[in-house]
Amino acid sequence: MTKKQQEINFSGALVRLEEIVSKLEDPNLDLEKGLELLEEGVRLHKLCRTKLKQANEKITKILEDDKDI
Repeated sequence: MTKKQQEINFSGALVRLEEIVSKLEDPNLDLEKGLELLEEGVRLHKLCRTKLKQANEKITKILEDDKDI
């Protein structure tokens, strides 16, 4: 994961993924450009999945800590 990707937030990644999907749906898209976009999309998908997992873990911890009060 590049430093730029680490800095992007979840919402920004989703917006970029939507842009990528839209471009990939273009039947006139150049093969090389399509492959570049696909690679970027896969990286962003992994980033989103990681951020969701981290958020879920944080929520679980907060809820567990709340039970102790």
